Amino acid sequence: MIEDMKVRERAYELWEKDGRPEGSEEMYWRLAQEQLEAESTHQATDSEWPAKGEASRFEKGNEK
Repeated sequence: MIEDMKVRERAYELWEKDGRPEGSEEMYWRLAQEQLEAESTHQATDSEWPAKGEASRFEKGNEK
């Protein structure tokens, strides 16, 4: 399990890269968790996880 502090830091980084959209805390938290879990299993690189555009995967109605 990924530590909450690591998830919090990653979610904040992603949120900033996407221009700090309001009301998207939960989406960035889930995205950060997903990225950190993937990295822990196969050491993903930054180029595999561009923040810009990732948010569209979690728009209302498309949530996993």
